[in-house]
Amino acid sequence: MGREVDLTKIVSNLSKLGVKATTTKSRLELLKAIAPPKQSPQTQN
Repeated sequence: MGREVDLTKIVSNLSKLGVKATTTKSRLELLKAIAPPKQSPQTQN
């Protein structure tokens, strides 16, 4: 359950940076939002 707390902290930090992120997003999406895209993601729904 500690991961959920970490996720909430990450989401709050991202929101402070101006990045829209919600806990409902998958961790992969969060990682994509955090990490610089090596290639333009074409799979955005």
